[in-house]
Amino acid sequence: MKYPQLYQQFSQWTNIPTDQWSMFESKLMERIFSKGEYFLQAGDKVLEFGIILNGIFRLYYTDKNGKEHIKTFRKNGDLLGAYAEMLMNIPSRTYIQAMESSKIILINKDDFYPFYTKHVCWQILGRIAAERHFLSKEQREFEFLQLDVIERYQKFCDEFDCLIGKIPQHQIASYLGVTPVALSRVLSRSRKVK
Repeated sequence: MKYPQLYQQFSQWTNIPTDQWSMFESKLMERIFSKGEYFLQAGDKVLEFGIILNGIFRLYYTDKNGKEHIKTFRKNGDLLGAYAEMLMNIPSRTYIQAMESSKIILINKDDFYPFYTKHVCWQILGRIAAERHFLSKEQREFEFLQLDVIERYQKFCDEFDCLIGKIPQHQIASYLGVTPVALSRVLSRSRKVK
């Protein structure tokens, strides 16, 4: 078995027979990204998705003026790709960039989709991955609509504690939906209250 850690991770979601896993592993490719290198850029065709073995990626959009808006961050063990664009079969709207030297395992979507008909474990795996993606989006939407900046920042620190000190504050501010100056003021005020 080439990727026992990945097998163990996916086996927490469903029982994957070893013969199925061997077929799946034969379709996987490893790729190393340097800091700053792109996995995807807006306009690219979405052909593959991956699982991060180690590293950090940021997913972001740019508006018509070129301003970046951080969608999310991905870290070790997370799935990586432009999932919505893949489902809609459209070019990527998302930029996905390595924040540090990173290694991911990739599979081409055309190699993965046939697995759904090979064994029920792949249908379960796909469903659970989609559910987790949906719940993540739902939580982010709730935080934007119901929590203030300090609460959103605390949630960010809880979820992405491994990123603190590794990513610039202006990107954290973008993720939280505020300007860097506003985030700095809010954090300064909250420190004075403590």
